[in-house]
Amino acid sequence: MSWNDILGQEKQKEVLRRAIRLGRLPNAYLFIGQEGVGKEATALEVAKTLNCDSSDALDNAEACGVCDSCQKFADLAHPNLELVFPVEGVLLEPISESGSKREKQEEALEKLKRLYDEKRRNPYFTMQMDKAMGILTRQIEILIDKSVFKPSGNKKRVFVLSQAERMNAEAANKLLKLLEEPPPYVLFILISSRPEQLLPTIVSRCQPIRFSSLSVEQLADGLRRRFPDRSESDIMFAARFARGNFLYAQKVLSDSSAKELRDKALNFLRYALSPSKQLELMREIEDLARRSRDEQLQTLLATLLFFQDAARFLATKSESVVVNQDALDAVKRFAQNFPTADFIEIDREIEHARYALSRNANPTLTFAALAIRLKSLIRNEALV
Repeated sequence: MSWNDILGQEKQKEVLRRAIRLGRLPNAYLFIGQEGVGKEATALEVAKTLNCDSSDALDNAEACGVCDSCQKFADLAHPNLELVFPVEGVLLEPISESGSKREKQEEALEKLKRLYDEKRRNPYFTMQMDKAMGILTRQIEILIDKSVFKPSGNKKRVFVLSQAERMNAEAANKLLKLLEEPPPYVLFILISSRPEQLLPTIVSRCQPIRFSSLSVEQLADGLRRRFPDRSESDIMFAARFARGNFLYAQKVLSDSSAKELRDKALNFLRYALSPSKQLELMREIEDLARRSRDEQLQTLLATLLFFQDAARFLATKSESVVVNQDALDAVKRFAQNFPTADFIEIDREIEHARYALSRNANPTLTFAALAIRLKSLIRNEALV
């Protein structure tokens, strides 16, 4: 990974590289932007550059990529790098000698190893564990303990907090105390797609950098490099379908289940709108509830993109603006049958459901409530 491998974000990268060259880094950054636009990939590149063994790394703000330090960063194993993200609490407890708790710890540890393996392969991957309740107090306490030790090689320790808005209140307050008196040899990089949910006092102690949504062209370029054998039509579908999210674009292109989940989203909508299909709707919701959290979130994203297609088609009457070209007839029928649907509120409701599921809300209740709300908004009816 290098600066050139990070898609887009040219202004953001130049701001960071200039700060490195001039030696004017703040104590803490807050990287803001939607998921899959390269916030964490950029944070890792900053950390790698600050710790590169090359004599001109800081002057050029460019890591060599071949020294021992850079190799350790590629393995996410450098002692000056700390990655903090939502993990299962059982991983933070003392190792049990035997019994069911030991089995749970070993299972969680295996999941953690798989997450790190995927992150090494793909810096755009967001690490989180399905059963995690957020960033826990104990994780921040461990970070505080580690902040006492100066970095190896007289370099810079970099603490990267992914999904920083998922800190619980106690963890956030402990981090705030650390940010109030930060060690001079530590750089904090907080990553968030929902900065409004962070403590304002934490935000005020960070220099914000806002990351842009990636264009279809930027996504397509990244996909061509990562998947050179895929057809141009598949690449363009994934680039359009991903809505500026390179991680999701890769999933769409590499996983055939993306279209399957899109079709489930369409079934979910059809059943929700049909009074005679309520039994089918409940079966669909039960099936979605049994699926992984990632599949549930992908289904909601597919639902959101379908509505956006319908809204664009209504506004322009142009078929070319539709992302779901293979479902064009369904998009056109929906737009013609429900021209007064409240698309703005529909968007908000789906985003709210996505956020609730990311915070471990009950999926059955979440999808059931969403079905009721969407039916009302599509028909522009008031809920009683």
